[in-house]
Amino acid sequence: MKASVTVLLFLSLFELNLSVYRFHAFVNETDSWENAQRHCRARYDDLSTVRGKDLQKLSNNPLIKDNYFWIGLERDGEDNNKWIWSEGGQATITFWNKGEPNNDNEKCGAVDKNTYKLCDGDCSAHLGFYCMTAFELILVQKESTWEEALQYCRQNHIDLAILNSEDIMEEAQINSTDAETDEVWIGLRFIAGHWFWVNGEDLGYKVWSAGGEPQCPAMDQRCGVYDRTQNAWKPTDCEQRLNFLCVKKGYTRVD
Repeated sequence: MKASVTVLLFLSLFELNLSVYRFHAFVNETDSWENAQRHCRARYDDLSTVRGKDLQKLSNNPLIKDNYFWIGLERDGEDNNKWIWSEGGQATITFWNKGEPNNDNEKCGAVDKNTYKLCDGDCSAHLGFYCMTAFELILVQKESTWEEALQYCRQNHIDLAILNSEDIMEEAQINSTDAETDEVWIGLRFIAGHWFWVNGEDLGYKVWSAGGEPQCPAMDQRCGVYDRTQNAWKPTDCEQRLNFLCVKKGYTRVD
């Protein structure tokens, strides 16, 4: 079974694209690995590509009733000793269960929820599975006001960046390296007495600068930036002209 070819959407002259972050959704039904892959590609992006540090959190999902669940890992059809991700690309795995992989006829990868490690499995086994939706942060090297940045991101991608987890903050730090301004716009705004993300989400995860969260900012301090020098958020004047981060779909599939 070959992984589907993926392509990145075309980027304009001012955009720099470096990495992908993923949201994982557990599908609470059991199926073979191939049918799970088909399900994920129809409703999400693909079966999940995971990192070692993801496995404990994914395994502790109370919806998982069996001891194992599928992810997007399979043996390379051309070399049985190599593993590839369903979304494409060779997998370098260091988080196998002890003694795994141990059966050349078991060609699909599953997670042992009790050990938070990987093992090989019979692809026809019916297990629950994780699907993923992949996104990218895009640095736009164009000096714009907050409103102009918001309009640009929504017209060309999805939205201004929403930095609502430690992983996404890491992506912001990486992707803003080549910014031409020390601060870059993100989708953070103060309206009607509170800060919120432009997708309507309230702030749970917070990384404000040393001054803390401004409870009642001045009228000219009601838009949020990611400060690259402090790796934190700050309020600033919405009319400043800064580079900005957009969020977009990670890839489109070519079947």
